[in-house]
Amino acid sequence: MTMHKLGGVGATLALVLLASGAMAQGAAKKPTAVAAKIKIDAKEANEALKGSDATKIESTLAIIRSAGKDGGGKAFTAAIVARLKAGLSKELVKKALETLGDLDDPTAFEACEMYMAHRDGDVRVAAVKCLGGAKASPAATKGLRAALGDVDNRVHAFAATILGSTKATDAVPDLILALDKGVNEAAVSIGQLCDAKTCDALLERLKNKPFDVISSGLGQELARKDVSDDSKKKVITAVRELASQKAREFLTEFKNNFGKTESKAVQEALDKAIKDLEGASK
Repeated sequence: MTMHKLGGVGATLALVLLASGAMAQGAAKKPTAVAAKIKIDAKEANEALKGSDATKIESTLAIIRSAGKDGGGKAFTAAIVARLKAGLSKELVKKALETLGDLDDPTAFEACEMYMAHRDGDVRVAAVKCLGGAKASPAATKGLRAALGDVDNRVHAFAATILGSTKATDAVPDLILALDKGVNEAAVSIGQLCDAKTCDALLERLKNKPFDVISSGLGQELARKDVSDDSKKKVITAVRELASQKAREFLTEFKNNFGKTESKAVQEALDKAIKDLEGASK
């Protein structure tokens, strides 16, 4: 494949936009092949990010984002962070934060966190996604936990969802508190992160939270290989005791998707629960 050297930020952006248009029209080229052609002029990109020309800054961010973390974009994390610290218009702040979020670089944390206090909800949404990209940093995880209390529904929903993809088991108490305050997305993350003790928090809320919300977390717990048979049987029993059609559908779906890989004890518990729920009315 021929590598095209591009003559500048404008030319590179033009290629990105043309490629995007071609793909949207069903062109045969794959996105990865197009991205491989993008070669960033480091000197020009850094100068653009330091400058005052909003159009060049936006174009440069678009190029870096298109290149991605594996295509050379990650090399510009520090420059984007520095530019965010220096200040940008609200729209460019959002684009810069979104670019950092795509680069998955823990060193971007400082800039992400700085904008979590911004008065504009759209900026905070971009900032929490930025934290998601930096989630390998313990400091970013702390920022995500703090974002669970944000007044904007989008921000705390994204924070709850992103936390589930971390290994931050110490975030479970914060997620439980968020769930109690109506952040339903926290249920899935609790199921992904909880241990034998904290997973009980989901079972305790079966009676006062919508089943669809709590079952989204229980499904995650049941699907995990590191959860003991005893814990899984406890979930199955609690769900069976709801004596509802939704409970039966939930257990049946789990059996169909994961049942064959479970132990004999869990399979037997599932079969018994599903049979007991035959004819459940609602």
